[in-house]
Amino acid sequence: MRISLIKFNQKASLIIITLILNNYLILSLNLPALIIKFNLVLFFSSVIYFYTINLKNNFILKFYFLLILLICLGTPAEGWDLRSLYLFHAKRIFFDDTIYSVADNYAIFSHNDYPLLLPSFSSSFAKLVGYWHEIFPKTAFTFIYLPPLIFFSSILNEKKYALFFIILFFFIGNHLFNGGVDGVVAVYFITCVYCFYQVFFEEKKIDLPFIILTLFFSITLSLLKNEGTALLFIIFTSTIILSVVENNLEKKQKLFFLLVSFIPIFIWKIFCYKNGINNTDFNPSLMSENFFNRLTSFENYKLFFNYLIFSNEKTIVAIIVFIFSFVYNFNKKLMYFIILLFVSYLFLLLVVYFSTPYDLNYHLETSAYRILKSLSFLLGFFALYNSNLKYLR
Repeated sequence: MRISLIKFNQKASLIIITLILNNYLILSLNLPALIIKFNLVLFFSSVIYFYTINLKNNFILKFYFLLILLICLGTPAEGWDLRSLYLFHAKRIFFDDTIYSVADNYAIFSHNDYPLLLPSFSSSFAKLVGYWHEIFPKTAFTFIYLPPLIFFSSILNEKKYALFFIILFFFIGNHLFNGGVDGVVAVYFITCVYCFYQVFFEEKKIDLPFIILTLFFSITLSLLKNEGTALLFIIFTSTIILSVVENNLEKKQKLFFLLVSFIPIFIWKIFCYKNGINNTDFNPSLMSENFFNRLTSFENYKLFFNYLIFSNEKTIVAIIVFIFSFVYNFNKKLMYFIILLFVSYLFLLLVVYFSTPYDLNYHLETSAYRILKSLSFLLGFFALYNSNLKYLR
């Protein structure tokens, strides 16, 4: 891939992710709706410019993303999470003209403590057309995939990028067009992991735009949902651990700079705390009791690993492909980093599920298939990246 095209793709990705985050900032500052509309016009203009500047470049991305977008526009908003959480909050933001209306803690079933980056982006789509409906605002949940997809087109050649889309469809599936936020979390998680690995463990020089792009991807991940913040924390801790093991601490200034990515979600959580908004499932004493009661039962471990690994064919495929990839091309540093991330997230999930106030089997049955997208996509993508490393650099 030409150097000029790589730089163009990275700049396009940076501009589009900046405009998405800028939409959230404008709403956070309660600025006039006209500014929101202007920002969104810039967003769509940037997307159109990316598509039209040279139609042959990034053709795979342009073709498949347009197809995904058309499917999104042609399907209704379905599912409890989308309708009762994310589009519900988007609708409130649209009619109340603020993201802070959740301070009344109305409809506590809708998880008012969740960050509102995606609902605010979705509500702005409705503001642009002037009225609320559920189809066009739903496309915001598809458009937010665009910055990472453009970014990865700058690091993969055409054949490898086609394989990347196969992996994407296999692991993320209909979340690409049905408004499933867990798919968005998975894609941004993998994007942040890749960026952190490049910044802290690759020998090549990293320029300032790449660092800023890493920062903006990290901020976005933390503001998607609570799991995104947890995943970002795992990325930071895994980076620190591997840096200490590798005795590679000369890039600590960059790590301190990237810690800025926690500030927006920290501000949001302070707002929630001051207004008495918390997770309806959060009960420390009950969670602690449940955790220790379940910790000593072998059946609970069997149930946990069965749902998260052994009974899910995509996770099994991801593990097998990952193993074969690193047997084919052994990259110790990358392998340790991905395994550390995988095990850390698996451990965190074990703590969360063992602490749940719900029946363990019920909770795993209703949520494990969504949570697994981040784990399986992590292994699947880096299997591709590692097996073709000499072509991807």
